[in-house]
Amino acid sequence: MSKHPITEAQKLLKSARIENPPVRVDKIAEKLKAKLSFEPFEGKDDISGILYRGEKQTIIGINSTHSKARQRFTIAHEIGHLVLHDGELFVDQSVRVNFRDKRSSLAEDKQEIEANKFAAELLMPKEMIRREVVKCIAKKRAATEPQLIIELARIFEVSEQAMGYRLFNLGIISSPS
Repeated sequence: MSKHPITEAQKLLKSARIENPPVRVDKIAEKLKAKLSFEPFEGKDDISGILYRGEKQTIIGINSTHSKARQRFTIAHEIGHLVLHDGELFVDQSVRVNFRDKRSSLAEDKQEIEANKFAAELLMPKEMIRREVVKCIAKKRAATEPQLIIELARIFEVSEQAMGYRLFNLGIISSPS
């Protein structure tokens, strides 16, 4: 039976006792015993991250040339693979390697779609989003949808594009941009 990306992200947030944004994905990776490695992937701008699972260690490689917001999404995405997808092995029997690249952001394959859903819920949990939307409106920090996207992206430390899609997918705004 496969794991549900949103449920698994919520379980992880609860077990890490994370209740307020921004979600510390570095601490979650540490809790899962995954080492973060920030490196420039030379000539590979389309690769955002790599998940390496060996017998003795798990490493999440992150493209250090990307923006902080994109790096945070990459870490969350790779944690998604770590939590959701075991079994499928590449390279040799003791190692699994996942690359996060342009294809994964298009989300054409089931595992990539699941990892993206997981990452969205981990970084921008539905309940936290709803709570912050109410605060922004109450404090008059966001009179328009674009202002709301900008303010929430700042609070959650994600890109405005990611926040726009998240708010649209949650039915909070009428258009992602």
